[in-house]
Amino acid sequence: MVGYLSKQDERSENHKSQLNAFFDVLEERFLDINPYCRCRTLQVYMRLCDLAQKFPKRRQKAAELACRSLEDKSSNVRRNAIKLLGTLIKTHPFTVMHGAQLSRKEWQARLDMVQEELDSLKPPPGVPGFGGDQANTTVDNELLDEATQLGSPQKPTQMTEEEKAAAIKKAQEEAATSEAIEKLTLTRRYYNEALKFIDVIHDATTTICQLLGSRNKSEVIEAMDFFEVGDAYNIEQNKVGIRRMLRLIWTKGNSDEGKGVQTHLIECYRRLFFEAPDSFSPNDSAIYIARNMISLTFGATPAELTSLEQLLATMMKGGMIPEVVISKLWQVYGVQKREISRTQRRGAIIVLGMLATANPEIVVGEMETMLRTGLGLHGRNDLQLAKFTCIALRRINPSGRQSKDSPVKFSRLPNDHAVSVRLAAITEVPSDSKEWYGVAEQAINAIYAISKHPDTLCSDLIRRKARQVFGQSRTPPSSQPSSRPTSRDETKVAPTADQTVTQGEKKKRDNAIALSQLLFIVGHVAIKQIVHLELCELDFKRRKQEKEKAAPAKNDKDKEDADELDLIGGTTEDDFTEAMAHIRERELLYGPNSLLAVFGPLVSEICANNTTYADKGLQAAATLCLAKLMCVSAEYCEANLPLLITIMERSPNATVRSNAVIALGDMAVCFNHLIDENTDFLYRRLADDDASVKRTCLMTLTFLILAGQVKVKGQLGEMAKCLEDEDRRIADLARMFFTELSTKDNAVYNHFVDMFSLLSAGGNMEEESFRRIVKFLLGFVEKVCDALMVGQVITNALTRTNTPNSWPRSLLHDSTVVRLSDNGTMLHMRWAFCSIRMKRLQSWCLKATELFNPLLKGVRYLC
Repeated sequence: MVGYLSKQDERSENHKSQLNAFFDVLEERFLDINPYCRCRTLQVYMRLCDLAQKFPKRRQKAAELACRSLEDKSSNVRRNAIKLLGTLIKTHPFTVMHGAQLSRKEWQARLDMVQEELDSLKPPPGVPGFGGDQANTTVDNELLDEATQLGSPQKPTQMTEEEKAAAIKKAQEEAATSEAIEKLTLTRRYYNEALKFIDVIHDATTTICQLLGSRNKSEVIEAMDFFEVGDAYNIEQNKVGIRRMLRLIWTKGNSDEGKGVQTHLIECYRRLFFEAPDSFSPNDSAIYIARNMISLTFGATPAELTSLEQLLATMMKGGMIPEVVISKLWQVYGVQKREISRTQRRGAIIVLGMLATANPEIVVGEMETMLRTGLGLHGRNDLQLAKFTCIALRRINPSGRQSKDSPVKFSRLPNDHAVSVRLAAITEVPSDSKEWYGVAEQAINAIYAISKHPDTLCSDLIRRKARQVFGQSRTPPSSQPSSRPTSRDETKVAPTADQTVTQGEKKKRDNAIALSQLLFIVGHVAIKQIVHLELCELDFKRRKQEKEKAAPAKNDKDKEDADELDLIGGTTEDDFTEAMAHIRERELLYGPNSLLAVFGPLVSEICANNTTYADKGLQAAATLCLAKLMCVSAEYCEANLPLLITIMERSPNATVRSNAVIALGDMAVCFNHLIDENTDFLYRRLADDDASVKRTCLMTLTFLILAGQVKVKGQLGEMAKCLEDEDRRIADLARMFFTELSTKDNAVYNHFVDMFSLLSAGGNMEEESFRRIVKFLLGFVEKVCDALMVGQVITNALTRTNTPNSWPRSLLHDSTVVRLSDNGTMLHMRWAFCSIRMKRLQSWCLKATELFNPLLKGVRYLC
């Protein structure tokens, strides 16, 4: 009906009232109780958007209602709301003056410009006849007091030609000004309406970003399509959604739906960043795509870079990235003659390193370029560039799953190879920047990935660094005589006390930085050496299996001999494993010839005497080194575990506490028998004052519990409290943890009693927060028998309650919280609640009697 009426030429009042009535009915149906009806309403509005008549006021209202429908409980309604918002963007009516783009920044600038023009055309407020009603309402009182006198009529003086021309010109100017003001006023209203629409889209984008995590895959696909449409219209807020889409590359699922999300994500990114306009030449297209790929790295978080790496590797395997684009990326990275921004050069090597995970040959063929650029002068001046160059070099030798997929096997480089030498040299670059630690970490990773004997190379590196640190601290500053002769008139100026103090503080700070860097190298080399030993063990077993498979067929006697040899071989394999374990446990930190053994006591001494070694950076590096060394040996771990726990409890530095939490999580995997008795200290960090420490602790415990590395002993209540944390990310992590925990057999129900007791025992939680937590946890109790047991638990809690404002009381008045099908259990709970109220009333009456008895005796005495 609306479509039919909109095509009619008639524009009477009856016609308008009919249209308004139909639109009012449609807007009412947005709140229909039936989700199917709400879906159909959204679909009808999509059809109305395609009409020639735009109905701008109704479109604005529809956008606001669709934005509200994004929070509907029905996934179909939310999906259609996303569709409607995308349709409203594609058919928006603000294309007349400035094209179809909806950049809020540009529209706001236009509005400000129009407002300035309007202000310049309007007269100032003090001009007679303008600027308000005050000039018309002010009356001279003398005119009211005196009698009005009428003079004899006079003929108006005739105007000269010049005066007539001036009057005509003035009238024309006033008319032009009035017309310009009217036009600018209409333009301002047009801009305001456009900005209102853009603001609604921005608000909707925030909600749609959350819907990217929906379990309904079709809803996720619609959200991706919305962000693709928004990017075409240059909506700034959509860039956030496009970055959020990256995490969908990890979507799990064996069904077509799970694979469909990944495929759709790749197609969206291909259309957004990997398709050049048709008018571009092949060379321009390659430059365009290379720039887009580099721009994806700007401002990206580590998590986004990890997801981007997986996306680009998948696209590289699918043949979606041409060779010419890779050549352009190498040109951007390796250009020497022309100045190029640091972010461009960094972005190029980041992308190349990501592509090398799918095809290591990309990096192998350009090792000279990386030595000249990232490990050369540019890398020394830009440590971030050196860091990402080391990451790219590490891709030469794939590890883990990537090594199985790689068709080419890489042979490790000798220690005197130019790449190995440069990697070791980049860690010795003098720098007091915190970026140095990232460079050193990735350089050591690359050494252990591509060098033939990385332990020897890193041992030499540690010796040189130690000689540099301790050699400087021992050598007193020698004052060499000046070779220039001094005249009699010259006087030697002795340094002042302030200069001496400043130089002393600077030297002390430099020594602390140098020692921090040395300890960082020692700790990271220790961790990488463990990984190296494990890889050596795996390589030994792999070669043994390959040798057995390649052995020719033998006769029966030979087979019997082979069986005996197999037994011997098995023993040899076991001996090799035991030898590796002995090296890790006794040789690395306690061997007489071990280089790392020298630093074990030193690190413990620095961490234990934080007042003597008060530098914050030194304490952070020493704690990190201590934690890494503790992951090497169980004996060293047991000896220093109380020290690490004390640091985790008392350190004022949030970063140190976070590192200690992660270290305890790693030790729980390596030496479970040592950490299992100290998990309470780990749970305490969930109540840390710093949000980053709480978030780190929650993620660590989530991994340990879901992987079965630690036993839960009633501490889940502390994790349940995180459901109501002020930090939204912590609350979301807690929800994810309990959702994953519920997939295990009755895990939430088995610990519900302990959680409920812990939550109801504390007095620091608000009643409403307690109710929401219990409501969320009860959502995972599905069996009727389990629900009855939960009801019994709550009943017992009520019978033990003596305080008038006790939290379990609120559960009885919320039917959505206690989802019990047994009426008898509910009656029993309400009876218990009434009994508690009766006991409280009796106790209050008794207290009142005791209070008023002395007063009544006094009144009787006076009477």
